[in-house]
Amino acid sequence: MKNRLLLVVALAFVAAGMFRPGDVLAAEEMKLEATATWESKGRLYLVGEQKALFVGGFGGVMFVTDGKGALNAARIACPGMMDIDFSSSQTSGNGRCIITGATGDRVFAKWDCAGLAMVGCKGNFVLTAGTGRFQGVSGGGAFVLRTAVGEIQADFVSGTVASIGLGLAAWPALTVKLP
Repeated sequence: MKNRLLLVVALAFVAAGMFRPGDVLAAEEMKLEATATWESKGRLYLVGEQKALFVGGFGGVMFVTDGKGALNAARIACPGMMDIDFSSSQTSGNGRCIITGATGDRVFAKWDCAGLAMVGCKGNFVLTAGTGRFQGVSGGGAFVLRTAVGEIQADFVSGTVASIGLGLAAWPALTVKLP
């Protein structure tokens, strides 16, 4: 009896056009190439001899290379932290990202990278969750952050430095899987 009721409900949804056979099983996987121009703002703390910690975030606009899809021209905001060793120019960092599409649906991600200051930071970008049409999203891929420092303002009382930078982020092969 229970199975018949489920069959009747499913057929009603099909007849109403709200459900198509295969919808539940059809998963979508896309491979994207994307870039984002960004601006960073934050504070640089001197945390040791020749060592600093940047705490802040970067944000801008993400563009998909083919110019199509819900993530093309999406806003991206990424809070995070970067360790910088001035003696070796080594950097490493991690953080989170919020990517907001034109309809307001969001993709959440986490990132980590390592590299050289003012040259680039390469690492991993992992999609962790989403809202709206991106609910249940997963995937990720390698990414690169390139930085050019724009402006630095020192606060000698607190020992911090306000920093504004400009740069580019690139995802050469970002996998996006939707359930």
